[in-house]
Amino acid sequence: MNQTLITAQPTGGEATLASIKAPREIQVSVTELGDDGLGTGRFEGRTVRVKNGLPGESVTTKVLKKRRGILYTEASSIVEPSSDRRHSACDVFPRCGGCVLHHLDYQAQLKLKEQTLLRALADAQVRPASVSAPVYGPRLHYRAKARLGVRIVGGSTLVGFRETFSNRVARMDDCKTLTLPLANLLAPLKEVIGRLSVRHKIPQIELAGGDHEQAIIVRHLEPMQKEDLSLLTNFALESAVRIYLQPKGYDSIWLLAPTNAPRYLHYLNMDFGLCYQFLPADFIQVNPVVNRMLVRSALSHLDLQPGERVIDLFCGIGNFSLAAARLGARVTGYESAAGAVQRATHNAELNGLSQTVKFEQTDLYDSPCSELEEAQFLILDPPRSGAGENLIRWLSTDAFEKLQKVVYVSCNPVTFARDAAMFERFGLQLSKVGIFDMFPHTAHVETLALFERRG
Repeated sequence: MNQTLITAQPTGGEATLASIKAPREIQVSVTELGDDGLGTGRFEGRTVRVKNGLPGESVTTKVLKKRRGILYTEASSIVEPSSDRRHSACDVFPRCGGCVLHHLDYQAQLKLKEQTLLRALADAQVRPASVSAPVYGPRLHYRAKARLGVRIVGGSTLVGFRETFSNRVARMDDCKTLTLPLANLLAPLKEVIGRLSVRHKIPQIELAGGDHEQAIIVRHLEPMQKEDLSLLTNFALESAVRIYLQPKGYDSIWLLAPTNAPRYLHYLNMDFGLCYQFLPADFIQVNPVVNRMLVRSALSHLDLQPGERVIDLFCGIGNFSLAAARLGARVTGYESAAGAVQRATHNAELNGLSQTVKFEQTDLYDSPCSELEEAQFLILDPPRSGAGENLIRWLSTDAFEKLQKVVYVSCNPVTFARDAAMFERFGLQLSKVGIFDMFPHTAHVETLALFERRG
């Protein structure tokens, strides 16, 4: 799939023939845009997926990967540009794999995501009563949490997202996706990592930002030397960032510097007068602006009255639970991760809500939830795998007839549609659904839905 290029000729009596391998280039007419944001075309009877290609375009594209007979490519020149094509604000697009839709008009991006959601629902034979207009926030510098790869290539230190269709780390000194405080750390972070004795044994870093603090978790496969610790400590103090080290799993993370830093990062939701504290490795929604709109809309759908009973499944650190409790509801949040339950309980105390909300750890894909039969309202925010097999066990109980409304937050249209069909089967109609663009310029689809008891 690669072609060999002759770059030198023999001179004198020595064979100085040199060659390098370059991606093969082919011409492709893009016929459609997939749910993953890649264009699709055909070449010599094969399916070709094209990053940076739009329907109706003829493109010259580089073959970067072949899998199961499909060619994965990146458009290098556009012969006939689409009217929906826009100039990318990012200098490393399309090489960087962090985003896939920088070349597509933003309203067309929203339409693509909405169509992806509605297609998944149609395949599951679920018809929503109404579709809400897409909700979105900032299109650049929105992401407050990310995992980046680290690679030393020759004398260069690379820190960034992986390249398209590759495990290689993209060369980047800036990022239009990360929040500005995190993006501004990339260049100096690359410089300090390049000076570490263990630089070849650092596979990744994680970035996390609160409203006023930034943190970096450095994963290292060999122990840090004294000089390494000194370099990172100085970097933390000079850059006003917290540096954590991770020698093994997440339970091995410890704060290196500054040693007097508060334990938690935080974000505010002023719509409900709430402060959420979290650790850098905790799960939070990465787009703080859209998250606030998501919580506001979810609670608006429920229209809670004081004293009503709410169950929040996959509650995390209390993102929705605390807002429901602030409105006067009696809330129980369930979560599988012990650390998240600890943080949620801490946040309830921090916000003076311990009397109206409590949190319990349980295996949400297997164990029963002790108070679920009391729920009048249910909030679901599961991972990509959806609510899982436990959902039918919950819905099959007679006590579930008390349930009047369900708010479902999803990051996977396919598993959401599967679960939506289950709710419909048990008498809860999909009355409202719409997308919240949590990840602009990517193919990620975040959905907010309301199910209501028929009749």
